[in-house]
Amino acid sequence: MAIQAPIAGAYTGTWNGGSFYYTRQGYNLHFSQKGEASSESDLYGLCLIELIGRGASMRLDCIGKVYASSTVAAMWQWGGGVFGQVYAASPSSPIGRLGTTVAQALVLTVVPGTPAAGNPNTVTIPKSITSPDQDLSLVFNSTLREVPLSFDSILTDSAGTGSLFVAA
Repeated sequence: MAIQAPIAGAYTGTWNGGSFYYTRQGYNLHFSQKGEASSESDLYGLCLIELIGRGASMRLDCIGKVYASSTVAAMWQWGGGVFGQVYAASPSSPIGRLGTTVAQALVLTVVPGTPAAGNPNTVTIPKSITSPDQDLSLVFNSTLREVPLSFDSILTDSAGTGSLFVAA
């Protein structure tokens, strides 16, 4: 049996066209398959009888090493990318907006010449949004200012096919 070459290689990332520059340890993609268990019955007791597929979720997180307008805007989406702003007069219903009106494309692109090339070349999350209730702490002191980022992927539907991301 031949030794299989492992896959390694960095990716660059953008959100809404703005660069993340580089990160501490790359991009972490977390997937969770959703299902409902059928497991309680008078005949089979508490045995797992069946699982019903109920979708999936995906979260991406990273720690940006560059404090810049593009990374801060990605962290502060609900305020239109303006640091500290929660909402503006427009739209007229700022609290209670749908995430799909704020979400933007997040694209990861492989660094050429690495074993990761083609495995995949890009990962595109068409509707990424800052994960709610995440502690995205910024430390303002004499050390390097890192920008923690965490995004949820909102489901998109194209001709009856639901996707959280596209890998190509």
